[in-house]
Amino acid sequence: MLYCGPMADWRYEGILCGYVSLYRSTHDARWLDRAIIAAEDVLSAQLISGKFRNSAFQQGPMEGGTPHEAGVDVGLLELATLFREIGDEHWQKYFRAAELNILRYQIGELWNGEGFKDQPWDPIMVPNKNATLIEALILYEVLSGQDMTLYLEKAVEVILSAQEKSGPRAGGIIHRGTGPHRLAIGIYNARSICGLLRAYERDPRDEILDGVYGSIGFLHGLITQDGSYFGRYPDGSLIANPRMIAGSGDLLRAMAWGLKYFCGSEEDVLTLINVLTKAQLPTGGIPTGIGFAWRGSHYEYQSLPEFRDILPVAGWCDKAFRALALFTSQITDGEIGPVESECLWKGKKYIFRETTNEISLSELHNKKLIFQWKKFSNYPTVYLL
Repeated sequence: MLYCGPMADWRYEGILCGYVSLYRSTHDARWLDRAIIAAEDVLSAQLISGKFRNSAFQQGPMEGGTPHEAGVDVGLLELATLFREIGDEHWQKYFRAAELNILRYQIGELWNGEGFKDQPWDPIMVPNKNATLIEALILYEVLSGQDMTLYLEKAVEVILSAQEKSGPRAGGIIHRGTGPHRLAIGIYNARSICGLLRAYERDPRDEILDGVYGSIGFLHGLITQDGSYFGRYPDGSLIANPRMIAGSGDLLRAMAWGLKYFCGSEEDVLTLINVLTKAQLPTGGIPTGIGFAWRGSHYEYQSLPEFRDILPVAGWCDKAFRALALFTSQITDGEIGPVESECLWKGKKYIFRETTNEISLSELHNKKLIFQWKKFSNYPTVYLL
């Protein structure tokens, strides 16, 4: 909440891929124009090292975020692919930016011969991060003509070796970055599925599709009418809070892609579409989730949403945008309006407001501001949280 400025993290994966999808389905030049603006943002944030400024979604404004920079590469390469298809030479500069990051950082610093590390100083190989790299490397392979088989096969092994084959979390892929807690997290399973499906389409091996079937079955048990449960503990019990809303876009993308191979259900896809569309705010943003005040609890949070619940976040809303963009062939301009809603913060009631110019949180009765961020600025003007 302290740094509210732009970041070149995985939000650009969803933004770029969403605009590319909309252009492909509508042939409306405005989506291509917006994709170019987003891609130029990313290019202006790239360092000589190949990394991107402010790319660490979880840590804040520092470079070298994983899997966030690989996600940026996916977005750039999807746009480069589209440009090459339509004969536009601009594809090369977006390709080169992604190539620089892949060769210097992803392979140059994160590759250890058995997969991709979490960070240069952290040897843990996290499945969903390897999955995002699978997507980036396959796109890169097609555009460059360079054989990425070694890296891809090892990254697939990282994912499949982390999947539980039986027990109360059968099909779930363990987030090895959670240490002894060994959490199976829904969003990261979804991202792993997408990496596996991209790998399967390149190299259709039964073991890869078996992994997809298992993980989609695991995700089915996390989907509700109000969002997706965060995941499951080692004993199979639910991590009921937070239930993710905007981030459920990654589940929607995975489940919809799975239908192509007769795994998953249309009902789950329709449920997830409904989750995203019914939660959308008049501003166009989508709340992050519900239950951050009870995060980690086995029991569903039932009270007013907390500030962190209702707050739309670029790095989650892009997931919803990317997924929903797959389901439309026509976009009409809609009206946007302000949001004003009661919410909780530290157990007390406040008023959350969002307009086209700012986001704020104020005390319910005396209207005292405790948080105010004016959009397009890097830091809040009021921070009393």
